[in-house]
Amino acid sequence: MACGVLMVALGVALFLLTDVAANGVQGLRWTALLIGGGLLLLIPSKVFLTLILMTKNDPDG
Repeated sequence: MACGVLMVALGVALFLLTDVAANGVQGLRWTALLIGGGLLLLIPSKVFLTLILMTKNDPDG
């Protein structure tokens, strides 16, 4: 999970703090890949938290 957050933060920082417009499409592609990869790494943690919350609220269990 920390790797995903780090990748998203790095991608946003790269986009905001550098001049990616000067690099054209290639620069935007790198920031999009970093942010997208970080978000993909964060999905399993969201599913895990949802399953935990569902089992806590289960009236049978």
